[in-house]
Amino acid sequence: MNFGNTIGVAIHLKSYQAAVLNLSGEIVFILQEKLPHPLEEFGNNCKTILNRIENKLKYTGIPIIGAAIAISGTINSLNNSVDRSFVFQLEDYDFQKEISEQFPYPVFVENDANAGAWGELFPPWNKHYTSFLYLLARTTAYNTDTNIDTGMAIGIGVVADGRILYGAHNQAGELRSAYWKKSRDSKKQVSIPLSRLVNIQNDKVVLQEFIEEILVTLGPVVSVIDPEAIIFGGDLKDQIPLIMEILRGSLVENYLSMEQEKYSIAPPVKGEEEICAGAACMFLHRLFKQNYEHPQKKDVVAWENIFQLVSAR
Repeated sequence: MNFGNTIGVAIHLKSYQAAVLNLSGEIVFILQEKLPHPLEEFGNNCKTILNRIENKLKYTGIPIIGAAIAISGTINSLNNSVDRSFVFQLEDYDFQKEISEQFPYPVFVENDANAGAWGELFPPWNKHYTSFLYLLARTTAYNTDTNIDTGMAIGIGVVADGRILYGAHNQAGELRSAYWKKSRDSKKQVSIPLSRLVNIQNDKVVLQEFIEEILVTLGPVVSVIDPEAIIFGGDLKDQIPLIMEILRGSLVENYLSMEQEKYSIAPPVKGEEEICAGAACMFLHRLFKQNYEHPQKKDVVAWENIFQLVSAR
């Protein structure tokens, strides 16, 4: 019997994708629609999306016990806030006050790459790895900060021994290429000029150069983190054959290739719902594995609140 559902939402530039999971981590409902408000109205989008999902689930009689929203940006999980998001034009945004406190159940915000990583960790009986790098690649049609197409962006969820690493400045996983140098295109993550990078969706040569540069950059990271796997999500999850071809070809003498037998190269287990389902998994993971090191953290799920929601149905 299902005593409660959890909502996971991934908000993109023009649309959102939502997944509703039961307490076992099984997907019971999926929704994908255009954003209800302009991109810059982040708060209104969050509230309207959650309200829409609530209305669609009323007929089930099963209460919503929590939600998590995944976005591109630097997230402070301790305060449940957004340090900064270029895409959504947010800075020091108090998500806890503006969004979470407007609902009867807890609502968390999470970085999209980390959300994907959470999806690999829950449910625990179905996880394949406890230490891994989760690469989320997204082709970008438009960067609202510069009005320039940046081609493709990558964020990394870093997981060690079953724990997401956020870093001292909440910036763990914000990748910069080993070839990166400060320039007028300094918002890029790789050395490929913007004039070529914008064509990555249509130019296979640019795509291959991009992947090669990312793999070279990952070499030192893998040597330090010692993961069980590197998971390629987003727009690279269908490029595993090309990634393996590059490792066995042009990068055959690179560290990553020479040590490849130690770790797996894999797509995300949640497939097309990797981010929205992963966001919901973050809530469920925290629900069943309370954080006693920081009892005052705003991302801790209070069981007494959950019991109240369940008993009220």
